[in-house]
Amino acid sequence: MHKTYNGLLLNNKIYPIDDLKYLCEGFLDDQSVSQWEKKVYKFILEWIDEKDYIIQMSSGTTGKQKKLQLSKESMMHSAQNTCDYFNLKFGQNALLCLPIDYIAGKMMIVRAFAGGLNLLLSEPTSMPDFGSFKNVDFCAMVPLQVYNSLNSVETLRRIKKLIIGGAEIRNELEVLLRDLPIEVYATYGMAEACSHVAIRRLSGTEYERYYHAMPEVKFKVDDRNCLIIEAKYLKDKIITNDVVDLVNSKKFRWIGRYDNLINSGGIKIVPEEVEAVISKSTGMDCAVIGLPDTKLGQKVVLILEKGGSEVTKEEIKTMLKNELPKHLQPREVIYVDELPRNHAFKVDRHKLIKQFE
Repeated sequence: MHKTYNGLLLNNKIYPIDDLKYLCEGFLDDQSVSQWEKKVYKFILEWIDEKDYIIQMSSGTTGKQKKLQLSKESMMHSAQNTCDYFNLKFGQNALLCLPIDYIAGKMMIVRAFAGGLNLLLSEPTSMPDFGSFKNVDFCAMVPLQVYNSLNSVETLRRIKKLIIGGAEIRNELEVLLRDLPIEVYATYGMAEACSHVAIRRLSGTEYERYYHAMPEVKFKVDDRNCLIIEAKYLKDKIITNDVVDLVNSKKFRWIGRYDNLINSGGIKIVPEEVEAVISKSTGMDCAVIGLPDTKLGQKVVLILEKGGSEVTKEEIKTMLKNELPKHLQPREVIYVDELPRNHAFKVDRHKLIKQFE
């Protein structure tokens, strides 16, 4: 195992474990401290307690939330691998702007413990405000946060290494990120795996289409072509519902979620692939779902966020006739004021389907 630090560097000040305990307890009792900050201090207390595990809820994006028991040793091992992979050093600034409810937020704190990183805190909103930080060596965000932050590119440039995860990164966002003069990476992971197990470079000349395994991780696929994850620091292999194009045990291209597949007239359609084409063509945030249809079993339905657009439904359909094969073209187009999202800012497909079924 790598070196770990018996304390936490928080907002430029080192707190030994005992001091950290009193600090966090004090913040939890302080009525002036915001609820999102209290969640951070509550997790720090959970991390330094005597238990060798934490209880984490899965995201619930593709079904019911599950209660997971995650080993602190496995989490620390994952965190140390990340610090090594990105060459993060003691005292470098790590910005936490993700909700602490999810594994991605918690792992930013664990990485600070593992690598002796200086943990900086920013409220986890869909458009984080980190203008007060002069430089950030490492930061994790979800695609929606990155997209909204592009309005302030100069602020984004303060981040040296940015990882993006938690939801699919659309093609138009990838294009916008490619020329940023910072290191930007897409991550693939989940709570069960203690955060990311694969990385894909998005910026600069080293741009990649395929995900590469993190150290001590290898991949297989099952008979559905869904990814199987094996990692030395995990007790069991993880069988996912992610359909992939597997190149070898260390490299794959993500295609979509098996549980999101639409069966329309006997043809299995991956909505994420359709969404990528539609977003690129329209520049609009969207979701593709399958709704019941007497003739086809399920029909392809396109849900678009209005966002001030004046493009009509018929214009959208005409536009997509040249972009998509006939069997992938939406049978129906619906505008909504806002796509439903969960606390991790992911589009909640199940809520969307229930809304229109």
